[in-house]
Amino acid sequence: MSEQSRGLYEAFGLVIESDIPLNELRPAAAGAVPDMRFVERPIGRALPGRDDGVVIDYHDPAGVVMAWPDVAGFRLVDKATVWVERYPETPLSYVAFPILGPIMAWMLNWREFFVIHASAIDINGKTVALMGDKMAGKSTTAAAFVRAGYPLITDDLLAITFDDRGMPVCHPAFPQLKLADDAAASIQVVGAEALPLVYEGFSKRQHKLAAMRTEAASLDYLLTLDRGGDDPALHHFDTAAAISAINRFSYMPRFSDAPWSHEDKARHFTACTRLADKAVVARLQIPDALARLHETVELVATACERNGA
Repeated sequence: MSEQSRGLYEAFGLVIESDIPLNELRPAAAGAVPDMRFVERPIGRALPGRDDGVVIDYHDPAGVVMAWPDVAGFRLVDKATVWVERYPETPLSYVAFPILGPIMAWMLNWREFFVIHASAIDINGKTVALMGDKMAGKSTTAAAFVRAGYPLITDDLLAITFDDRGMPVCHPAFPQLKLADDAAASIQVVGAEALPLVYEGFSKRQHKLAAMRTEAASLDYLLTLDRGGDDPALHHFDTAAAISAINRFSYMPRFSDAPWSHEDKARHFTACTRLADKAVVARLQIPDALARLHETVELVATACERNGA
């Protein structure tokens, strides 16, 4: 692909150049120097067949390989370069999906970001991150905050660095939320554009937002989502439980088979303890009914206002 047709984007505090269109991302300024490149070219090994399932090879001497049958194979060459090889006839929109998920998570972690599986919103200058398992309702809950006027910071990947004082800094992702159609119908966000499904039968569609927070932000609350119960409530964790929750929802343990060095593990544990010390970590109980999500928004907003943090 020619240099003229490559996209130049901005996300996670980085400039990203890509042969694969990443229309979810914000355009970068013309002439910006890329920090990371996605280059469409053969990855240097056979792509897996459909019966092989997903392939993740951490030990290939030419760079980590990740491949999804009928989508694409990726070779993570170095901290700035990923090779991308599509299967024949694979739509470009399919390829962007793993790039902005596990591939980006690995690359951010490699660049010494601390990455959490979370959505995050800005409540009057304070960052509230919503952690949870798959289908826990992170995006749906974040949408309720956006509907109430609180800007989105990220959906799915929360990328964190630490400043010279050891304070956590969140780097905004891109202005989209993944929502099931019933959630989108119940939580109508003004100005959100429902995009086509990534592929037919996919459970959620992207909703492009009119705006988001684009500046780096503090990190003030880390909340694990717990659906059920009669009323919304916050239950604060002690230090040990807070560290455990942060570790559980971070991305590094998801790559548990990777050959992490002692330095990698030490950096990860240090980040968990710093976050447990600097942010309020708690369990957020949320009633099941979508129509009551505004009560959860009010509870968290009031907690931010009262507690400072």
